[in-house]
Amino acid sequence: MIKCSLINIYFLCIGILPGISVFLYLFLPVGTAKVFGGNISDKSTRDAAQLWVRTTSNGDIIVSILNIIALFESSDWYFRQTVIRVCSFSNFIHFGCFLYHHYFVQPHHIAFVILYWGAIAITLLSGLGWGLNWDRILKRKTQQFDQLQLTTEPNDLLNTT
Repeated sequence: MIKCSLINIYFLCIGILPGISVFLYLFLPVGTAKVFGGNISDKSTRDAAQLWVRTTSNGDIIVSILNIIALFESSDWYFRQTVIRVCSFSNFIHFGCFLYHHYFVQPHHIAFVILYWGAIAITLLSGLGWGLNWDRILKRKTQQFDQLQLTTEPNDLLNTT
């Protein structure tokens, strides 16, 4: 059973929302390209837009799968932090590109711009809040890691004396 906590709600939302966009990317690529301002009247442009939309859906698939694994698997905190870091970095670039395009290149309704600013803020807050190991940063704790001890034996073939 999944415990209802803020971080599990985060993993659930970040696991489901990219899955919805992947569905749109894969099954409605021409419509998605049209929303992003692509000229789909030309066949070569439409084909390139379909390829672009289907190719970019891979990032959303990875983000979705990683978050679902972090939610359902009995994973340790370091794995969950790694998932948060990867997804925060990916989402920051993803929504930053959307914000740039929808604000500067192809202006859309202000609601989209506010949505992308909100997504960037949530991405930065979750990445900084959960993605970093604040105990080590603030208290400067040193962690003892098990180090692999490598031993070397002298090679008698090289020592001929």
